[in-house]
Amino acid sequence: MQPLIAVDDKMGSVKRALQDSGYDVQDLSRGWEHAAAIVISGLDEDFLGIQDIVSKAPVIDASGKDVNEVVADVERVVRLQG
Repeated sequence: MQPLIAVDDKMGSVKRALQDSGYDVQDLSRGWEHAAAIVISGLDEDFLGIQDIVSKAPVIDASGKDVNEVVADVERVVRLQG
């Protein structure tokens, strides 16, 4: 079973691509406590640079990246944790 990846609710194409790659994916709004990685759209940071998400899991900022780049980043993070 692949690790859980929490993905920003607004990123449907990234969620589908990760699911197609075999990952267990859930919306970020449902929680991230057990996630191996968290993917955000980049809009989750406030203007002071303080993030709303506090987690031990790596946070991947998907802003400016295409879907394949985000999936590759997730795969790299998961491989490093393994």
